[in-house]
Amino acid sequence: MITLYTSFQSKEFSCQVPDIRLAISLTRVLLTVTVTKSGDQQEIYSEYLYPDRSGVITLSDMDKLIEPYANKWLTFDLAVTIREEKVTQNSAGNEVISNTSERSLSTTVVSCKANILNKTASSWCTSRFLTLMDGARTTAIGWLERLSYIGSEVPTCTAYYAGGSTLQWRVPVLSTGEVTVIDTSSENFVSSGRELLRYVIVAGTRRMIYEIDMEVEPEVAPVLLFWNSFGVQELAYCTGELKQVSSFDRKQARIGRLKETYDMEEKESFKADTGILTFPMANWWREVLRSKEIFVCNIVNGTVDTDGKPVVITSEKMELSNAPDALPRFTFEYEYADRNHNIFDVRAEGRIFDDTFDYTFN
Repeated sequence: MITLYTSFQSKEFSCQVPDIRLAISLTRVLLTVTVTKSGDQQEIYSEYLYPDRSGVITLSDMDKLIEPYANKWLTFDLAVTIREEKVTQNSAGNEVISNTSERSLSTTVVSCKANILNKTASSWCTSRFLTLMDGARTTAIGWLERLSYIGSEVPTCTAYYAGGSTLQWRVPVLSTGEVTVIDTSSENFVSSGRELLRYVIVAGTRRMIYEIDMEVEPEVAPVLLFWNSFGVQELAYCTGELKQVSSFDRKQARIGRLKETYDMEEKESFKADTGILTFPMANWWREVLRSKEIFVCNIVNGTVDTDGKPVVITSEKMELSNAPDALPRFTFEYEYADRNHNIFDVRAEGRIFDDTFDYTFN
């Protein structure tokens, strides 16, 4: 008889799939784990397992077992099949299998690298967007913004303007399917003769507040496109100072009577400053710095070009304090992921760094 100590909910976050723990009364179990996406089933684990002295079997680190598939797919089906067997030997010394019984577990896995407390995956997917932004999000006129969610609810926007007036808007939908991606950029809700102060995006019971920072210029640097903990893209804007540091590693030798450079490696590194943040934005900015896939994007003719260049963050300074006068502000360094750092963008011709810098810098 199989006694299961583990149970699955209808949806589980990939990093929170529980370990499989069970007890048996017979000899062993054949434990098989499969993942299925769009009808394509893959067996990722199948082994005979034997109980410890107390009759318990544990398959640990289920989150690590399915991690490659959570990195590849946003959602997929997970099934665990457990077949108990009694194994004896006959007079010829051959195995005889009898008294088999079977149990199974199944769930839909939602890709998530964050250990979310006090909220199930099912509850999150129906009530929250696929972002760890918790609180009002700071934006500016001209910034490109996106939100993603699992569902088909029609998104709406309520925009609030100076003087107390409000307007209802439809939110542009960029893509649908497994995930709905919507364009929540502030420019979609600008009304002639009105000053936009804040707007609220609603999709079903999901809700996200955007507050306009009137002191920030639309063209800032760097603009980072990154993959968040749910495996969807978000955009982050640094409003502080950006510094570019160039270095050259030359290999030289005297060839005949002349000293020549026979090899050289160029390294371009950038020191970025997030600018002063609200505490909700500071907590969310950790998502950027922990992301493994980041792209730096230019602002071309006032529009963010999401066809960015891959970069890697090499160091960061992140400190949060509960001091009364503390203002969150992070700095970090990044460099191009490409081995060749000799990069020239014709769209930013004649500019320092990229198109986000004012012509007065030249």
